[in-house]
Amino acid sequence: MSSDPIARCEERVASLAASSLARARDEGDLAVLLGGVWTIVEEELAAGRPAGSPAPACGPGCAACCTVNVGTLAIEGAVAAALLRRDVPAIELPTLAATLRAFHDGVRWLEDRERIAGRIACPFADAAGRCAIHAARPLACRSISSLDPAECRRALRELADDEPGLVRMDWLQKALNDAARVTLSEALAARGLDGRFRDVSGMTAAFLGDPGLVTAFLAGRRLPVE
Repeated sequence: MSSDPIARCEERVASLAASSLARARDEGDLAVLLGGVWTIVEEELAAGRPAGSPAPACGPGCAACCTVNVGTLAIEGAVAAALLRRDVPAIELPTLAATLRAFHDGVRWLEDRERIAGRIACPFADAAGRCAIHAARPLACRSISSLDPAECRRALRELADDEPGLVRMDWLQKALNDAARVTLSEALAARGLDGRFRDVSGMTAAFLGDPGLVTAFLAGRRLPVE
C-alpha cells in the first residue's frame, strides 16, 4: 500500500466500496459504507497531518461557506434522507421533500459566486447556522475548512464581487475528502450505478420523497435528479 496518505485513502476507499456495494441491499448498508469512508479519511488525516498544524476553526453556528454548491453522491443523499426521516415528524416529510426539490431546481445552474452574491444559503442550514444533516453531511462539506472564520467570510465577499477569494485551510483535509468522493463516484460507475454529483438538496429530496428509490438505485436505475 502507498505511503502517500492521499493515494492510500484512494486505495482503501476503493477496496471498501467494491466489497460493500457488492452486498448492499438498503440504506443501512449505504450508511455503513459511508461511515467507513469517513473513518478512513479521519485516520489518514490524523496520520498525515504535520505535527503542530493548526486545527480548522470551523464550528457550530459558522455557516459562512453554506452558500456554495455541494456536489453530492446518491449514497450521501440516501443516508441524509434516512437521517431526516428519523429526526423530522413523518407528516412534515412530503413538504420538506418538495421544498428541497424546488430549491434544487432554483440553484442547479448557478455558479458559486452567484449563490454567494445572492446569499442563497443551503436549505439545511438554520437561522443559527447549524446544519440539519451535519452527522451525515456530504464529503464535499467535510472537505471545506478555514483556519480563520473572519478570513473565510472576507474571501466569500470577494468571490461574490468576482474577485479571487483566498482562504487558508487544512489542505490535507480537503485533498482527502475530495479523493474519497471521486473514488466513490468511480466505484459506483464501475458497478453500473449512478455516480453523478448533484446538489445536496436535490439528491436528498429524491430519496426523501421516495423511500423505495434506494432499491431502484442499487438495481442500476438512473436517479430522477438533473
